[in-house]
Amino acid sequence: MEIRADQETLVKAISAVLGVVDKRGTMPILSNVLIKTNGNGLEIGATDLEISFKGYCPAQITGEGAVTVPAHQFSSLIKELPAGELELNSNGKHTLKIKRGDSLYKLSGINPDQFPPLPSMPEGGFVEMEGKVLKEMLRKVIFSCSGDDYQYHLSSVFMVAVEENERPFLRMVTTDGHRLTLIQRENPLLGLLPGLEKGILVSRKGAGEIIRFLGEEEKVSLNLDGNTLTVLAGEKLLAIRLLDKKFPEYQRIIPEGFVHRLGFNREELFATLKRLSLLTSDRFKGVLFKISTETAEVFHQSPDVGEGQEVLQQFTVENSDPEKFPLEMGFNARYLLEPLAMMTGEKVTLEINDIDRPAKLLDPNDPNYYSLVMPMSA
Repeated sequence: MEIRADQETLVKAISAVLGVVDKRGTMPILSNVLIKTNGNGLEIGATDLEISFKGYCPAQITGEGAVTVPAHQFSSLIKELPAGELELNSNGKHTLKIKRGDSLYKLSGINPDQFPPLPSMPEGGFVEMEGKVLKEMLRKVIFSCSGDDYQYHLSSVFMVAVEENERPFLRMVTTDGHRLTLIQRENPLLGLLPGLEKGILVSRKGAGEIIRFLGEEEKVSLNLDGNTLTVLAGEKLLAIRLLDKKFPEYQRIIPEGFVHRLGFNREELFATLKRLSLLTSDRFKGVLFKISTETAEVFHQSPDVGEGQEVLQQFTVENSDPEKFPLEMGFNARYLLEPLAMMTGEKVTLEINDIDRPAKLLDPNDPNYYSLVMPMSA
């Protein structure tokens, strides 16, 4: 293989695959990136056997062939080389030579014949949607996936097609057992994806790779074929093997109504919780809300670090029974901070029943996005 490629273009193409590359070292070939001549450019591929990426990089081809090299080392090396044209050459010993001016490097690779087959383009059945909408939805729910990879049904994003008021929505739900986040956006074409009405599970890593993959893409196409979700954007293709697990019956967790509806300024609440969270520790994570009909105070006390107390200046009781005040309720500060960071409105609403049932945090101007958070002892 002999090629010439622009350094900046090649860096961008290789960077796109790094998240897919297997970092666990289960198979040496999976820590490599596949570089293969294809027409007037290069096919760039990576896989961890669950997620596969195939992209394209324009290049001048003077000799066809293929090579695999350690992905992260290759990316780091070409990133540090001066901008301009790079010369890449691979011989039959699976070594890649990289030349830029008087600089010459050699990377030892593995026989490309050992590289797992990359997915081919599915035939038909694609549904187009706006890239920014898909990216927004994933970013706004992924934080509440479980961090326990052994609980596959919780360390994933549940996607399902639903209908409300005769309007079709794509819904995404995540939960780690202590909180639940839900978002849905209208999409009239979802009926063309067979099986989505029953719901699919995308791993946390898979969801993160979709976010990376989307970048600034305006339009993307989705295909659902058996246990594989394919995302297509231009000449880039991402294929994700879906999880064969049952997602919790999340609808049973969502309260039908609430006793209290409290209003806050989103930025003030976020800043207050962020300051108090600086005092939290692994043993003491909770912040305590003390609420009357006229004031809302937030406390945190940690024997390991210290204590803090603030009064929220912009606070309203929007709907509540006055006889049920004052209220005291504790929450894990992070469980409130993460959805607050994703919301964009000026105000947020906290809906509460009692200390044994989940509270609901939402932007009143976007009822299709909210987080349920279980209270805790502060």
